[in-house]
Amino acid sequence: MQKKRSKNYWPHGIIISLLLIVCACIYTIVEAVKYPVELDTYYFDTKQNVDRNYDKIRASQENFEKKYTVFFEINGAQEGSLNVGGNNSAKIVINNRDKNECAFDADVEFRLTRPETNKYNQNLTVSNNEKCKWFIAPVNIERIGRWQFQTKITIGDDVGFFTHEANATLDWK
Repeated sequence: MQKKRSKNYWPHGIIISLLLIVCACIYTIVEAVKYPVELDTYYFDTKQNVDRNYDKIRASQENFEKKYTVFFEINGAQEGSLNVGGNNSAKIVINNRDKNECAFDADVEFRLTRPETNKYNQNLTVSNNEKCKWFIAPVNIERIGRWQFQTKITIGDDVGFFTHEANATLDWK
């Protein structure tokens, strides 16, 4: 009488696990290629110019942060959220750290973007400028989710880059 041989499935499991790992690596690479670094707009410039001048940009940012403080307000609150389909107001307040005065001229650029894509980028304009306050023209949001206000502030030779996160929700009012 012949003895029954038991089957050993471990080699099959190891091979299938290795194939799954290879597939996961390929999937990760394909997804990463969809969002290249070249599309990062944080510094309001091309990747090549940022690479070339990063030390100057960083030094200028540090000088800016030593001299000035920056506050964002969205719909009247610092931690405000955006309303989908409604008019959203935003303002930025820049204060001099040494003196409590606004004796400086600032060039302020705004961009509203979603962090995962540049498809919905909006370059925003300054609608009004009061003492130390820059108001953004009413902003209409069409999608629920995470948004970023990217800001470039130039005062003399100092340039500051700031990002403020906001979530867009439906306005139930």
